[in-house]
Amino acid sequence: MHTERLSLERDADLSLVFVPRPDPEAIAAAAVALANTDGGRIVLGLDQAGEAGNAPDTARFVAAVEAAAAHCFPPIAFGTPEIVPSLRGPALAVHVPRSRQVHALDDGRVLARMLTGNAVLSGEEIRGLLQARANGDFETEVVPGARPADLHPALLADFMKARARRTGRPVTDPALETMGALTPDYRVTVAGLLLFGREPERWLPQAGARLVRHIGRGPQAPVAFERSFGGALTRLLDQVWEALREQMRAPAAAPELFPYPPEAVREILSNAICHRDYRLRHEQVTVHLYDDSLEVVSPGGLPAFLSTRTLVAARYRRNPCLANILVEWGYVRGTGGGIFRVLQAMDRYGAPPPEFVASPYSVTVRLYAPCETPRPEPSPEERLNERQRSALVYVRQHGSITLHELRALWPLVRPDLLQRDLSGLVTEGHLRRVSGRAGAYYVLPW
Repeated sequence: MHTERLSLERDADLSLVFVPRPDPEAIAAAAVALANTDGGRIVLGLDQAGEAGNAPDTARFVAAVEAAAAHCFPPIAFGTPEIVPSLRGPALAVHVPRSRQVHALDDGRVLARMLTGNAVLSGEEIRGLLQARANGDFETEVVPGARPADLHPALLADFMKARARRTGRPVTDPALETMGALTPDYRVTVAGLLLFGREPERWLPQAGARLVRHIGRGPQAPVAFERSFGGALTRLLDQVWEALREQMRAPAAAPELFPYPPEAVREILSNAICHRDYRLRHEQVTVHLYDDSLEVVSPGGLPAFLSTRTLVAARYRRNPCLANILVEWGYVRGTGGGIFRVLQAMDRYGAPPPEFVASPYSVTVRLYAPCETPRPEPSPEERLNERQRSALVYVRQHGSITLHELRALWPLVRPDLLQRDLSGLVTEGHLRRVSGRAGAYYVLPW
């Protein structure tokens, strides 16, 4: 039974879907989207703002959940609707687990959960999801020869203390079987060894990380320092971070002297270690530090339906057990939106946005330090965001644009943000709004 308080205020939480009315089709769409991504809960009787129209009729919602199964193919094993606490009082919720299959609605649409809501996957994205499901979760496989005695008691104790602090109550059982670190017959899984193992690299040589400090700029710059790290993932992350801080010569007491925002670097490092593909043996997470940039290379391409275009709006965890335990431990934030937080941190630092380069066998994230020389005053058009610039290009090519046409260009962006972009273009004098019978459209001001 879910006893953790349900927070409706969590930012970018893709694990919650709100269905305010007992609509079987809406519940089915939410269930398919959650099952195809990382699972989660459908909150019944509340809208996105946490407001309820009328007192929820529990019997009608339970009947709607049962009817929703007929709209899912293959069928989804819904949990039993239950009352959970929320910041606005009790709420009715139903749990949808992450599935080992790919699910579709009865009309053939395959959905995934994104920040903008339930998104319909393209044929290429569906193929990626099918391949990810067919490969299974490597982290849950048993490590031959590893035993529970190979897990470190100090790491288990540290995890239990962190979990007790987070939940506000003592934890006497680490629940390693429930979390996927051990099998029901007490065999050690890949996830268990990576998180709690005494020497994970003994069985998984790819489990380490490497830091390379270059003198100069670019891949051809000579190497001044190189060091490899091993151990359980939490210690690995701490070691890499400390060594990187030393190489950047940034004192811990003065984070403002970091050439990059510390929260962005920590987020990228934890993502690389947590979400890499551990099937790739002898391929470690590698951090390259240049005079003008920081590069983090994570083995394995983007999983399932993810692409560099959808990284901000979507989430699909290659290693959900690792991610869940690191969230419980406090090393990873579990609400999603990590890439968006990196973008915000870089912007606050006055640095360019990060670059993302994905190949079939690696994902590279590059951070660039803020420019030391004064930047020239941007032109009026350079002050616009990418969506607004694309709208201007469209108008110059087609003579006008409507909100519907802009939504077709940016399907993953909320309509209210796109309307704000168009209104901003009018306010700044880039476009002129014209009211027509079919609705408003926008043209050049001359």
